[in-house]
Amino acid sequence: MASTVAKNKKKLSKRVTAAIITVFLWAFAAFWFAPIFWMLSTSMKSTTLAVIESPPQWIPNNPTLENYKIIFAPSGGLSLIKATLNSVIVAVSATLATLMLSVPAAYALSRLRFRGRMFIFWMYVAVLAFPAVLFLIPHFFIINGMGLTNSYLALILPGLGGTFGVFLLRQYMLDIPKELEDAAWIDGCSKFRFLISIVIPYIKPAMLVLSLMTFLGSWNSFLWPLLILSKADKFTLPIALIRFSAGWGDPYRGIGPMMAGAFFSVAPSLIIFIAFHRYLMKGISLGSLGKE
Repeated sequence: MASTVAKNKKKLSKRVTAAIITVFLWAFAAFWFAPIFWMLSTSMKSTTLAVIESPPQWIPNNPTLENYKIIFAPSGGLSLIKATLNSVIVAVSATLATLMLSVPAAYALSRLRFRGRMFIFWMYVAVLAFPAVLFLIPHFFIINGMGLTNSYLALILPGLGGTFGVFLLRQYMLDIPKELEDAAWIDGCSKFRFLISIVIPYIKPAMLVLSLMTFLGSWNSFLWPLLILSKADKFTLPIALIRFSAGWGDPYRGIGPMMAGAFFSVAPSLIIFIAFHRYLMKGISLGSLGKE
C-alpha cells in the first residue's frame, strides 16, 4: 500500500513538473514572438493610427493591406519584388552549391585514408574559431579583382569557402558502420557508388539541416551584400528594404510601410523555423559531437 502511494506521488510530481515547464515554455515563446506579432499588427494599420493610438491595440480594429501595396510599388528605381527574386536566386544557388562541395569534401575527410587528412580537418576546425566579419575585406578584394561586383556570383562564391558544412557532414558520416563499408568493397562497390548509394541516403537529415542553415544565412545576409552591391537591380531584400525606408525619417510617414517590409522579410525565416525547428535544433548539437 505504501509503495503504491509513493508511486502515485511520484507520478503526480512528474506531471506537475511537466505542467510547470510547459507553461514556462509557452510563456517564453509568447514573449519571443511578441515583437513579430506586433510587427504584423502594425503593418496592418494606417501609419497615423499606428503612431497616435493610445493605448496601442494588438489587434487592429480596421486592418488594411495598404502598407503592403506601398512597399511593392516601385519607388526610386527600387522594386521589392525584384529584390525578393534576387534573394531567392542567391539563397537557393548558395544552398545547392554548398551541398555539392561539402558532401564530397566531408566524405574524403571521414571515410578516405590519406596522409595529412587529420591536419586538413583540424585546419577546417581552426577556421571556425574566426568570426566571419574578419574575411570581409579579403573577400572584397578578391571579388573586386575578378570583376564580379554587382553580380549573383559575388554573393554566392564567398560563402562556398565556409567550413561548417564540411565539419557538420563529416561528423555525421563517421556514424556509418565500418562493416557496411567493408561489405560494399567486397561486393565490388566503387568509392563513388558507395557515396551515392549509401552515404548520401544515410546523411539526408544532416544535409537537410545544412540546407536550412545555409538558406537562412543567405536570405538574412546584410553586411556582405551591402558592401559588394551598388546597383538597384541586384539588391537583395535586406538591402532593398534599407534603401527603401532610408528617406522616411518622419514616423508619421514611414512606420506602417517599414513594419510591412520588415515582416515580409522575416516571414520566410519564420515559416522555415516553425516547419523545421526540430531539424534546426538537431543541427546545433549534431556538429558538437567530437569524433575521430
